[in-house]
Amino acid sequence: MRLKEAPILRLYKLETDSKDHQRYVQADIDNMLASIKNEPGTLFMQTGHEDEGTNYVFECYKDLDQYNIHANSPQFKNFTKTAKEILTNRVMVELQPEFIATSKEKLAVAEPEGYVAYLTEIGVGFDKGDEFAHGVLKEMEAAIKQEADILTMIAGTVVDQPNEWLSLEIYKNEGAYQKHTETTYFKNYLKETKYCVESKGLHKFTPDVVASQGEILYHP
Repeated sequence: MRLKEAPILRLYKLETDSKDHQRYVQADIDNMLASIKNEPGTLFMQTGHEDEGTNYVFECYKDLDQYNIHANSPQFKNFTKTAKEILTNRVMVELQPEFIATSKEKLAVAEPEGYVAYLTEIGVGFDKGDEFAHGVLKEMEAAIKQEADILTMIAGTVVDQPNEWLSLEIYKNEGAYQKHTETTYFKNYLKETKYCVESKGLHKFTPDVVASQGEILYHP
């Protein structure tokens, strides 16, 4: 599905006590798998944990109407009820999508074995935005075309903070990620954007749910 209009893209950082981790994961499984099955406008949902208290969630909806369908669904209301009981902190970041690509097949996978995810936070120099965008988007386009073990590649800028970039990459296994970092286009990306980047943070986490309508593609 090639998107002509920018979808809604959000990142959440959700924190729980470690004793509530499995309860949180189960609530997400129930919510996300039902949503991807019943809501065509819910394009992509992912949750994973960096540790048993820190969880990262990415959600993508075709538009506001489709988000509202999800927000009024019984599975989301059940998730919200559980979340109110166990979340100790919640941060939501609204993103301006710059690139979204998912694998061709529709996915609805809970607690997948071996999958790895990387969340990268990049601060770009004030006058280096276009140069950085050219480099990173060229690299992502090449990767999603050539690497079958990449399940998701997403990049966006924080709304009203266009020099703050976030990216999500999901791989079938750690070996696939290491293989990606050895490609010519990845090395060229690092070289071409070296002087664009002012700060960088990398979070490796374990996916608990990966759900997608399949072959979602957006590039403005």
